[in-house]
Amino acid sequence: MFKMTKDDLAKKTDAQLTALFQETSKGLIATKSGLASAQSLLVMISAEIARRDLRP
Repeated sequence: MFKMTKDDLAKKTDAQLTALFQETSKGLIATKSGLASAQSLLVMISAEIARRDLRP
């Protein structure tokens, strides 16, 4: 479903990162396929947001 690395996330703007978090969250609700991948991405996004001290 999603293939991103920590480096990919670090290159995103704050707005892109927040939007990606929201879209990934919606994807988790909408479908169960790729659940582990989406959950992993949410953890990585959350870590990047915390590093930047942003709010999702």
